[in-house]
Amino acid sequence: MEKVKTVPGPVAGGSGRTVCVIGGGVTGILSAWEMARMGLKVILVEARNLGNGASSRSAACIRAQFSTPSTVRGMLYSIHFFERWTDIIANSQACLKQNGYLFLKNYTADLEAVKNQVAMQQEAGLKEVRFLDQDGLNEIFPYIDSIGLTGATWCPRDGFLSPGIVYQDGGEAARALGVEVVQNDEVVAAHVSGSVASAVSLKSGRVVEADIFLNAANVWAPGISRLFGGMDLPIKAERRYLYFLAGLNADSEWGLGLEDFPKLPMMITPSGAYCRPDNRQLMTGWLQHTGPAVATLDNQDEIEAGFGLGSNEYGTAVRKEITQFLPAAQDMGKLTAVTTGFYDTTPDHNPLFGYDARIGNLIHAAGLSGHGLMHSPFSGRIAAELAAAGHNLDAMVLPYGLGSVDLKPYGLERAFQQPEGMVF
Repeated sequence: MEKVKTVPGPVAGGSGRTVCVIGGGVTGILSAWEMARMGLKVILVEARNLGNGASSRSAACIRAQFSTPSTVRGMLYSIHFFERWTDIIANSQACLKQNGYLFLKNYTADLEAVKNQVAMQQEAGLKEVRFLDQDGLNEIFPYIDSIGLTGATWCPRDGFLSPGIVYQDGGEAARALGVEVVQNDEVVAAHVSGSVASAVSLKSGRVVEADIFLNAANVWAPGISRLFGGMDLPIKAERRYLYFLAGLNADSEWGLGLEDFPKLPMMITPSGAYCRPDNRQLMTGWLQHTGPAVATLDNQDEIEAGFGLGSNEYGTAVRKEITQFLPAAQDMGKLTAVTTGFYDTTPDHNPLFGYDARIGNLIHAAGLSGHGLMHSPFSGRIAAELAAAGHNLDAMVLPYGLGSVDLKPYGLERAFQQPEGMVF
């Protein structure tokens, strides 16, 4: 597909007002950038440094293969945005590598339902996605052991991101538009009269006045809402782990060569384990059942007992699961590192966007459920549209001719009865 070099136009309306964005991850940064393009005065407040939370601890992938049509369209916008990143964000470098996403299926999958989901994604605009039967899987990915597999879904337009480029250069682009970025200064109180907030107090003693407040505080968003006297946000902290294997030193007898390794897709096994290349290493992960988590700014990197690199710990189980489908993993080196961080998960694994029902000028943009980095251009666009409208929206029109996207699946007071089905 030809990548037309186009910068999306700014959201119309809203100039002359002041917005305080709370949270300096990718959601807050690109929301601040979008709002500054509208002509709003923007102050972004981050308790630590930009990217301190999940943004710098992410598996850093991006896909449009979702079961929620709104998210398929939104991720198409994000992919368009990141494909044009260097045209949109001055003095930056490419941050997207499109190796694709491959979801493997076995006998537990309803293949007709899988094919119907692929058809929905194609109808939503993701023309590149397709279903592969076992023969098609073997032809494209000869290094995958397909015994027991019944097919896969494959989209070559999906891929991986460089998160540091996104939050660092995105932050610089926001500053260039006049955004004031306040770092290492935590919001400790909100000034509210009736149903309207007027300011927040920072730990340093500074008071930041604004007309609109955007809560983009990720896993800490429920606490921010409580400071305002706002809604109880249905977000829980879930700890996730990533394990890194030393890569190949020579061609594997299992059909994966040294030249093939950097081209590996993001591969998801039928049980939800996943892997992708990360420079010369193989990044791996798997949905794990950790204990209840209480997220603080200081415990993000704590490794729980049983989730380290020992032979009887979880990393070994992850490698074993990956090796069933990527046999070349047994020819790779040792587990070299484990990292961790928090997901801000909602009951249906869809995000929360909208105005607080109690505080009329507080917008929430949180609950991204592990998809915050890939979602960030879409999130920033939604936040800007909400700021311009001054009220909740049922739908909005996306740039790049992508059409209208339904925002009701992200409403704060939805029933949470239609969960996102492609989570791992």
